[in-house]
Order: sequence, then C-alpha cells, then structure tokens
Amino acid sequence: MERQFAMTTAGLAELIDALEPLATQLLEAAHKQERSSFIELYRRHEGYTQQLLRRLEAGERQRLSEPQRETLRRVLALRGQIQQRIAGWAEQVKGELRALSQSSKLNREYK
Repeated sequence: MERQFAMTTAGLAELIDALEPLATQLLEAAHKQERSSFIELYRRHEGYTQQLLRRLEAGERQRLSEPQRETLRRVLALRGQIQQRIAGWAEQVKGELRALSQSSKLNREYK
C-alpha cells in the first residue's frame, strides 16, 4: 500500500518532494523497458499523484511555496516525458506483435 502523507502543509511538501525522484525513477525504468520495476513505480507514482490532486482540489494549492510550485512543474514535465516513453514502448510492442502474427500466418500457410 502506498504511503499516506499527513494532511498538513509539511505533509503536502513531503508528498511533492517524494514525487520528483519517483518520476525520475519511473522515466528511467520506462527508458530501459524494465517491466516489473516500471509497474511498481507507476503504481506508486499514480497513488501519490491521486493524493496530490485530491489535496490541490481541496484548496491546498494556496499553501504551495514557490519552490514547491517549481518542483511540481518539473514533475509535470517528467510526467509528459514518461507518457511519451510509454507511447513509444506501446508502439514497439504493437510492431513486435504484428511481426509475430505475420510470422504465424506464414508458418501456417507454408506447412
């Protein structure tokens, strides 16, 4: 189960600080296509992101300091890179599946 951060200003700061290295690790796992570590990191990252969104929607965004806002901007930029990497990975897998399907059809046809 993912960590729950205190519903205080300090807890919000800890949550934001936890997201940045996690996003960096997630991007690295996606780049290396390390499926098992990617899945675990993605689950944690999404859990933390959901916590953050709930808190920001509840009005805590006014409590963010400028350094926290900068960290959030970096996290959002990393999230965009992660999504691009996932899309590329998905395209690669689709291509591999297509090649396997064609190979299977050829094998059946020429047996």
